[in-house]
Amino acid sequence: MYEIAICDDDAAFAAELQAMLTGILTERGESSHISLYSAPSELLRALESGERCDLIFQDVLFDAERGIRFAKHLREKKWDMDVVFVTTCADYALDGYAAYPLSYLLKPVPRERLAEVMDRFLERHTPRVLRLSTSRGAVRIEIADVLYFEIFNHAIVFHKVDGSSQSWTGTLKELEAALPPRCFVRPHRSYLVNLSHITEITRSEIKLSSGDSVPISKNLYHKVQLSLVEYDDSKSTPPH
Repeated sequence: MYEIAICDDDAAFAAELQAMLTGILTERGESSHISLYSAPSELLRALESGERCDLIFQDVLFDAERGIRFAKHLREKKWDMDVVFVTTCADYALDGYAAYPLSYLLKPVPRERLAEVMDRFLERHTPRVLRLSTSRGAVRIEIADVLYFEIFNHAIVFHKVDGSSQSWTGTLKELEAALPPRCFVRPHRSYLVNLSHITEITRSEIKLSSGDSVPISKNLYHKVQLSLVEYDDSKSTPPH
């Protein structure tokens, strides 16, 4: 379920936007919980109290507060959420893009335009899935669930975040070609590691978020370092 916030002091517009969003997401088979806020300070208190939010629809101008300033504050806090600016005035568009919004909508918002924005949002947040054909049938793997793959006794072993594992016949070379680019690194001829779960690299091993360790071949140490730096850089780039 996606948590969505609408921050706008026009109650009638906020209710209309909420209804359109609910309909669009329902059509796409997605569930959501949409909260309404009348001012950025109200939404900020909710976020600081621990409320989760995946997407904010933010009015740009308020009586004493600018929505753009609020959105920039969210980026400074490094909260991981998308922001869509909604306003009756396009004059602040250039200022708004400094806060790296997902999009910028002018009121009244056409349903078709809102649907386009939500499709972009869903594309950004849809979990990446790997589908493989094995001798025992099709295997569907959520990339986020993978700690690492290992060749063991001529089989590929899939080590999961939850501590379980699964195996099938195949080669790491074939598997590596099927994986999303720049998400995995091969530190050793017998291992493929999910970069998102690496917590530390030493000269001899990779330490993972689970506490497990995977060996690094001496001649692959610098490759692993470079892959992790490039991965971290890509994740720290603000959304466009």
